[in-house]
Amino acid sequence: MNVLSSKILIGTAFLFSILALRFPNHSVGQDVDRQVKVLPVFFVPKGEAKPTRAEAVGLQRHLSWSQRRFREMLDGKSTFEIEGDRPEVYMAEKGLAFYRRQPEGGAPAMVDELLRWKNTDRFSCNRIFLAVMMNPKDKFPKAGGRPFNGGFNTGGGIVKLPSYGLNNSPNFQSTMQHELGHSFGLVHVVAYGYDMKRNNSIMAYNKKHHTNGFNPATQRGELIPEDYRGLGLNSRVFKNLKFRESKHVPDDYKLAPLRNLKPMTIPNHAKVKVTTKDGETYGSKVQYLIHTRIPKSIDRGKPEFDKKNMWHSGKLKSGWATVTLKFPHKATVDRVLVYSQHSGKAHRAVAVEALTVDSKGKTESRSKIQMHGQDAELQFSPVSSTVWQMRFKAGKSGKVVIRGVRFFGNGVELFPPLIPVKAEE
Repeated sequence: MNVLSSKILIGTAFLFSILALRFPNHSVGQDVDRQVKVLPVFFVPKGEAKPTRAEAVGLQRHLSWSQRRFREMLDGKSTFEIEGDRPEVYMAEKGLAFYRRQPEGGAPAMVDELLRWKNTDRFSCNRIFLAVMMNPKDKFPKAGGRPFNGGFNTGGGIVKLPSYGLNNSPNFQSTMQHELGHSFGLVHVVAYGYDMKRNNSIMAYNKKHHTNGFNPATQRGELIPEDYRGLGLNSRVFKNLKFRESKHVPDDYKLAPLRNLKPMTIPNHAKVKVTTKDGETYGSKVQYLIHTRIPKSIDRGKPEFDKKNMWHSGKLKSGWATVTLKFPHKATVDRVLVYSQHSGKAHRAVAVEALTVDSKGKTESRSKIQMHGQDAELQFSPVSSTVWQMRFKAGKSGKVVIRGVRFFGNGVELFPPLIPVKAEE
């Protein structure tokens, strides 16, 4: 090989390595590292100053304090991990005025940029961005926190805070603890029927919990049993944390039903789109097969159809219902779980088939099985596709109810339900 040819090959290899970094070949939801860590980052709008060293040191100190506090509240058993030993700096695409005009205090726009910055998407991101927007003028953006995909254990999230608060708000630390709680999936205590101004949870607005700079509150906020239960569901953040009702719920305490946050709407980062031509009856939507909860089907002596978390087909002339699912990106799948029937007896599917759909609309069956119970598992050789079809055969009723469909690739769940299935009552 001559010198010129060698240089061409080296140059070509270098070019492809750069392209690979810019456009990674990954499948949705399939991280090498599944653990979710908190990444502190300064979000710098155009025209705003970069953070000072004092601000960077202060933010890292606050985050480390929150980390210790969560460990204390979790009986020393677990806490979240921090990515890196200092905050990163992201130079934003727009000026401060742009983010002020955006919905939800600019959070969706911030998430869109941060995901693209890290070359990832809402499903495969394994970070909670603790984003401090550089704004020395006022308290924008209002503090907030959310998981990208809602619920518990569904991946990464966002906490947004203003640099004005970092520098001027005495209760910045207690605010951070509260918003981190949201990013882990926790809801406000009012969702459980408790008083937001008096409850002892960090997820209340109790002024007695307010910190003063780096001094703790006179009455520190705690995790109430509902909070502990929620964090116990988020194993990707809190490794080895177990919630036990017998241990973590006092004898005279009535544990409220589980509540969850909804998925975010993020520009340029779609969810799975689900459609059907086989009817959506009794107020149900076929979209509810993905990105919702999957309640159990148990015969308790009365109908328990949940129109917000199930799909009820119409009467099926052919005996089969067909559902089309369009993923945001091509994903590799080798296993599908199907949950049918409601109330332990109504409209169970008796057979199910999983098919891929190519760019020309041609379908190819990957697995077809008889269902001998209300739920079923389909396994097949790994296959990558953006569009899938699921077909469900009705029994004697001529209709099917599907409570959920879950997709897996290489042991990783691609689009987890809002609540881990094992935790549903």
